[in-house]
Amino acid sequence: MRLSKAGKVSIAMAAACAMAFPLAACGGSADSAKQTLSFLSWDNEQVMQPFVDEFEKENPNIKVDFSYAPPTNEYISTLQTRLVGNQAPDVFIITSENKDDLISNGYAKDLSSEPFMKKISQANKDFVSRDGKVYGQSISSWASGIVYNKELLGKVGASEPPATWDEFLALCKKLKAAGIEPFLETLTGMSRIPDSFQGAIFAKDGVDVTSLATKNPQTPGANEEKAVAAWMRLYDEGLADRNSVGVSGDDMKTTFANGQVAMICTGPWDFPAFKDSGLDWGYAQMPAIDSDHEQYAQGSPSPALAIYSKLDGEKLKNAEKFLDFMVSDWALDKRNENGDAITVDGYSSKVTEQYQTVYEKNVQTGKYFLMTNFYSNPDVLSPANDAEAQRLVQGQITPAEWAKNIDDKMASAQ
Repeated sequence: MRLSKAGKVSIAMAAACAMAFPLAACGGSADSAKQTLSFLSWDNEQVMQPFVDEFEKENPNIKVDFSYAPPTNEYISTLQTRLVGNQAPDVFIITSENKDDLISNGYAKDLSSEPFMKKISQANKDFVSRDGKVYGQSISSWASGIVYNKELLGKVGASEPPATWDEFLALCKKLKAAGIEPFLETLTGMSRIPDSFQGAIFAKDGVDVTSLATKNPQTPGANEEKAVAAWMRLYDEGLADRNSVGVSGDDMKTTFANGQVAMICTGPWDFPAFKDSGLDWGYAQMPAIDSDHEQYAQGSPSPALAIYSKLDGEKLKNAEKFLDFMVSDWALDKRNENGDAITVDGYSSKVTEQYQTVYEKNVQTGKYFLMTNFYSNPDVLSPANDAEAQRLVQGQITPAEWAKNIDDKMASAQ
C-alpha cells in the first residue's frame, strides 16, 4: 500500500508523540494531561461541587482532586493523618480548633503578602494570624444579637432593645412588672453575652487578640471576669430564670416562637424558625457593657482556606489560583447565595431584613469576639467554660471563682 504525503506526516507525528510522552498524553484521556490540585474540605460535595466545576471551567489545565471529611473532630483527625503521612492536601481548612497545630508545626503557608488577601477583612485575618503573619483566607462571618418580639416590647413602650446593659436590664424590669417574661437564653454552654462585652473591652484597651494564644500562663478567666460579672446581674437581679440551665436551643426557639418570652439571644441560623412563627420580630445589636464601650457581638469568622507550606512550582501556583478564585465575584455571589454573610472589602451581602443592622455594624466592621478563637487549647477551654457557666448561673460559684476555675483548667493543659 502506498501512503499519501499527508499519511506519512500523520504516522511520523504519532511516532514522535509515542516516544516523547506516555500514550495517554497523546490523546487517550484529557484529564491525564492536566495538573492536579488536591483539596480537603469540610463542606460536602453538594456544597463545593459548583465551586470546583467553575474553577475547572476557568482553569481547564487544572483538575481538582476533591475530598471531604465532616467537621470538626473527624476533619481535624483526617487532615492530621494526611499531613504526618506525607499525603498533605494542597489546600485545606484552618480554624480555631487546629490553627495552633498547623501554624506551630509549619504546615500552613504565610499568605500575608498574597494579592488575594488584600480585600480580606482584618477581623478575618486576625482569626488565623500569629506574629503578624496570616495563614488562612476567611471570607465570611456571623454575629449574635437579641431577637425580640415587637408586640411584647410595645406593651411597655419600647420599640427595640436598648444600646447599653443598664438600659437593657431596666427594660427587663419593666417587662417583668407587666407580667411578661423578659429574657431567655440557652445555657447548655456559656452565654453569648460575656464574649460580646469582652470584645469591646479588649478593643478599648488596645489588646492584640492574636497574641493571646502565645501568652503563658493562659488567663481567659481573669480576662473575662468583668464581663461575666456584668452578665450575671441578669440572674442576680431576678430578670432571668436560673433554671434555664436545662433549656436547649430548640426549647428557647419554641418558647419565643410561641410568644412566651420577649427577648432571646442567638444567631442568624435560627431565623427560619422565627420567619415561620408569624410573629412580628426584630434582631438588634447586643447591648454594650456600658456607655464607655462599643456594641460588640459574640461572633466568629468562617473557617479559612490554607495552602500547604511545602508546595512550590506549578503546585503552589495552582493553589494560589484556587484561593484567588474563591474571592472572585462569582464565588462570593455563590457563597452569599448559600447563606454566608461575606466580609470581603467592597462586597455587600444580601441578608435578611432583620439581620441588616447587625451585618453592617458588627459583621462587616469586625466588631465581634469569640473566646475560644484566640486562646490555646480550645478543646480544653470550651467544655470547661460551658460547665463552669452552669455552676455560675445556679449560684454555686461566684464570677471570681468561675475565672479561677477556668484558668486552673488551662494551666493544667499547658
